Amino acid sequence: MESVSLEELDLEGADADWFEANFTGRAASDGPRFGEPVEVKIDALLGKPLVRHASDLLSHALEHLAAVRAQHEVMLVNVLAELVARGEEPPGGLRVTDWLRTLDPGLTAGAAKDLVTVARAVTQPRWSELASRVTMQHVTVAKAARIIEFQERNERVADPAEMTSAVQDLVTRAPDLIHEDFTALVRQHTEQVRPPRDEERLDEGRRASRGLWFGAPSRSGMVPMRAVLDPEAAAVIKSALDPLATPCPSTDGYGRTVAADPRTPAKRRADALLQVIERGVTAGEHLPTTDKAKVVVTIDHDVLAGTVRGAGLAMSGDVLSSSTVRRLACDAAIIPMVLGTRGEPLDVGRERRLVTKGLRLALWQRDGGCSFPGCTIAPQWTDAHHVQHWSAGGRTSLLNLALLCRRHHTHVHRHDLSATVTTTSATWRE
Repeated sequence: MESVSLEELDLEGADADWFEANFTGRAASDGPRFGEPVEVKIDALLGKPLVRHASDLLSHALEHLAAVRAQHEVMLVNVLAELVARGEEPPGGLRVTDWLRTLDPGLTAGAAKDLVTVARAVTQPRWSELASRVTMQHVTVAKAARIIEFQERNERVADPAEMTSAVQDLVTRAPDLIHEDFTALVRQHTEQVRPPRDEERLDEGRRASRGLWFGAPSRSGMVPMRAVLDPEAAAVIKSALDPLATPCPSTDGYGRTVAADPRTPAKRRADALLQVIERGVTAGEHLPTTDKAKVVVTIDHDVLAGTVRGAGLAMSGDVLSSSTVRRLACDAAIIPMVLGTRGEPLDVGRERRLVTKGLRLALWQRDGGCSFPGCTIAPQWTDAHHVQHWSAGGRTSLLNLALLCRRHHTHVHRHDLSATVTTTSATWRE
């Protein structure tokens, strides 16, 4: 066994109490302590009776074993962090979490995920304080993982100063809270952290934070799915699913209900999602099949015009920024309920403002895909953008429309770009 002198150890950031407890065998304020309980450990490992050992020695052994377990967790994280930093891959093409669980069959999937989360973060400079606290066992790996996940989950949609303060509070209070109370504190910060003042940055962050995850199939073959959506995506999906997810009771020849729909609301939504996808993937090759999901949004006229700050409220209950409403209004079958200064409806948009199937086919033929310079997105994945916004009087005609992919559609709205449109092309001006 290779010996290492204390002078060779890099203990930067370690406090005196931690050093005393881990390298001298005694805490800074403690009196004499037992040495390592070797005999107790051996008897316990072999399953022998422990009646011959004194109670105070057994208590010390329990304390020692708990400390060893915590040290093993720290060593696992730091060794794993070095392997990850070197770009080493697990053997047999396994994921890192699966590899850890083959090495330690008693490791749960959640615990393995926490080890990987922390290992990938501790080598980053911004997590240097947390890394030190994990190494000194002031913060457990599980708590550190919750802090890192909180940062990664919210940094795109929260005010930077608020995020810095929240993360520092979590790092500071983690050592003093039991795991359940600490999890509640993370949840509290998640609910209270405020969004950035920049509306465009918030929308962009929300879109970047979208996610869809599939879990491993259960033994019965069922596959779990989890999604996190921004308000725009949630409103569109809800609007697409709601008409197909209504109860469908059995009726007789006279239209009278003879049996209620046996499906739960969750089952009806799952069936509706599958039906929407089946309709989309089995569409004809050259023609769009239906209008996009209909979203009804209530928004103040001045907010829509961009003269004051505010947002729109979808009937689904989702709050959409004014810039999102303006972009969706181009080509999302949005029905804007525009309100005046006293809250009275000024205009309820009609779907004839939307691009018809014939007009869309003409746009597909003319633009051939996204019309923004250098973009090669196919026409099936584009929106029809009003060059002069419909809210400013723009017409839904071939000479006021251009195909844009979602990324460039957002870019054009954000920078208020315009284009020269003819019957044969659309040329954008930066």
